[in-house]
Amino acid sequence: MFAKRLRRLALTAAVCLCLAGCQAPSAGGQPAGASSASARPDEPVALSVYLPKQYADPTTHYPIYEKLMDYQQAHPNIELTFVTPASNDLAEREAIINQLNAEILSGGGPDLFIMEGHRWTEINLFPDIEKAMVNGTFLDLTEAMEKEGLSREEDFYTAVLDAGQWEGRQYILPLGFSVPLMVSAADVLNASSFDLQRAMHTMDTLLTELLRIHQEQSILVIASFDALGALAQPVLDHEAHEVRLDTAAARRALELEKVFRTGDIAYGLAHGLFDPSDPAQVQDGFARGAPFAVLRKSDFSMNLLRQCQALGIETSVMPVPNEEGTVTAEIGSYAMGNRNTKHPEEVADLLLYLVSEECQSAAAYADSDLFPIRKGCMQACFDAQYRFSVYDASRERVTEAYIAGRKERNGVPLDAARIRQFEAICDQVTAAHYQTIWYRGVDLGKTETGENVASYLHMQYWNDEITLDELVETLSSKMRLYLDE
Repeated sequence: MFAKRLRRLALTAAVCLCLAGCQAPSAGGQPAGASSASARPDEPVALSVYLPKQYADPTTHYPIYEKLMDYQQAHPNIELTFVTPASNDLAEREAIINQLNAEILSGGGPDLFIMEGHRWTEINLFPDIEKAMVNGTFLDLTEAMEKEGLSREEDFYTAVLDAGQWEGRQYILPLGFSVPLMVSAADVLNASSFDLQRAMHTMDTLLTELLRIHQEQSILVIASFDALGALAQPVLDHEAHEVRLDTAAARRALELEKVFRTGDIAYGLAHGLFDPSDPAQVQDGFARGAPFAVLRKSDFSMNLLRQCQALGIETSVMPVPNEEGTVTAEIGSYAMGNRNTKHPEEVADLLLYLVSEECQSAAAYADSDLFPIRKGCMQACFDAQYRFSVYDASRERVTEAYIAGRKERNGVPLDAARIRQFEAICDQVTAAHYQTIWYRGVDLGKTETGENVASYLHMQYWNDEITLDELVETLSSKMRLYLDE
């Protein structure tokens, strides 16, 4: 049966800002453990934690907040305070972010930062996290990790962890990540001529295979993942100090993305929004092939998978491969210490707690439905995330009707077979990125009307107002200037 072959082949494939005034890490980034400024064990230590406001709300009970409170309770000498910029009041947010930037540049600021990947506004601390790392903003955690006996290969998904390194030193700890997935109703895929072996080679071959089927039977597809971000090679390469937008892989990704977003294969243009939390849309639409396939980041795919499991709809899931035939991750939540902290040992200890089995199994990150970076925690992590989504959030206000409503929107927990498949997919991750060049990820300037210039040019290309050559040439020029800043 095709569904069984799909699962077997997919499993086989999975196995087979910045702060420019700071010094560079190699020129003296302070290693955690340089404890001359740390308090003595009998002295109370106050640590300020940067955490987006919604996660620091004690009445919502996000797992990251609950685990931070557990840590404080287990360490009576530690007192945690939170710096929490709002996202709804832009003037207030901008004032806080500007103040934090000034404090960090002058040798102060929060002791540690817990970040979420989604950027809801144009006003963000460390909009380019890699540039901030290169500029020496963060605490060196290398020795602290070695002292803890942590193994890059055995304990973590290595390619994701390594995205937090600069010149072989660890400055950022990724907490959770996603990968691009293609999800289809198994019966619908089985009835088509979809060729898995052809599709699984690269992103190009997968999307080309969907276009071939579209010519046969006019299928509709949702492809809302970032095609450039799914490439193994970053288009803005800080380490090599190169812009890699004018490459065959990047150009093809941009071409295909435009076709799937603006062409007649695009589900959204024909039917509008598809809501995977609506059981009726999943049962009456997705299960019957409308859409034929959903290509999204894994964190945006989980609700669809849980709904399908609740409704008894068998699904076929495969990773969207990169140009090398492996998988590229997008880091969704991450944490780092401030190199200005007066308490490097305490900061390092708290950060390493966040990548412990305890926290990773509790889905303790600033986001939702991410894969944990720690190996062996996948099942517990997703169980914890489901419990939070259905039962624990705002638990003081939980009623039977509230739980019933959340169950309807969240489906049922994923089964063990699906979790094992996710683990196999994550084992094939060979590259990881923090941000895309779109969606407020990199500040390449503003248009005359105040719009993000990268996103504006992107839309111009989609609307046929500029050519691919013009898009690539203009953005490449701006990105080279950005790298040289």
